[in-house]
Amino acid sequence: MSTPASPTPPAVQDPRTLGRPVHLLPQFTGELREALGDLLRQHNRRYRAHYQVGDVSLAPGQGAGGRWLICDTDVGRMSCLLERNLVLSLMAHRYGGSLADVANAQQTATEERLQALLCRQVLGCVQQALGLPATDFTLQHHPLSGLAPGGWMLQAAIGEPEQGLASTLFVGLDGACMDRLLRRLADGQPPRAPRPRTTPPQALARRLDVKLQARLLQQTLSLGELLDLRPGDLVPVRLNPKATQVLVDGSCLFTASVAEHQGKLCLTSFADAE
Repeated sequence: MSTPASPTPPAVQDPRTLGRPVHLLPQFTGELREALGDLLRQHNRRYRAHYQVGDVSLAPGQGAGGRWLICDTDVGRMSCLLERNLVLSLMAHRYGGSLADVANAQQTATEERLQALLCRQVLGCVQQALGLPATDFTLQHHPLSGLAPGGWMLQAAIGEPEQGLASTLFVGLDGACMDRLLRRLADGQPPRAPRPRTTPPQALARRLDVKLQARLLQQTLSLGELLDLRPGDLVPVRLNPKATQVLVDGSCLFTASVAEHQGKLCLTSFADAE
């Protein structure tokens, strides 16, 4: 006997995305991917490497643990984290040797300087993609375990086939940076032409059609009484004109009185059903 599949949980909408042009973020991640590609091509030419930029994504989230380098700009705070295998890979290309030779080495001052240089270059690419002028900034180490409220996390996959490298660089953008980014993306969109109105706007109560059903009476019979019925039998009922149920989609919402008007039965004196 097969086990029934569990229902798919409904998607939860992040409140930080509501009413914001997040559908335009691929434009930003595409620009940043190009900028990071240009940066890595400089290392490729200098060291005859083959660094490649893979998928770049940006979403609300929590920061990864590690040695983050942060900088405060005129717009907001940005932070950068490079996985160590990426830094060691560049060191192997720069000073010779293989990635396996330096994989288990202790961190040195040379590695820290190279990490700071790469973070500075990466954050410069982010500034460029944000449309900010290139400015000098001071980097500070920070053991960031999570983003501040309103922060977003950018992830970019970096690979080097000859070394078998598969790494990820992380960039954190605080709420102020994200506000700047989303405003920039929205300002670059052509304004939408207003839709022509063929009819004057009406109140919702006048535009919403609701089908009402009136239940004049309800009679309860036992199964035996029902089976005993024969053609021509009479079922005594009593119509209460003051307690007619008014239903919408099978639910009783009102009670009403029944009145006659020009030979037709009408409902009047509506009251909310308890």
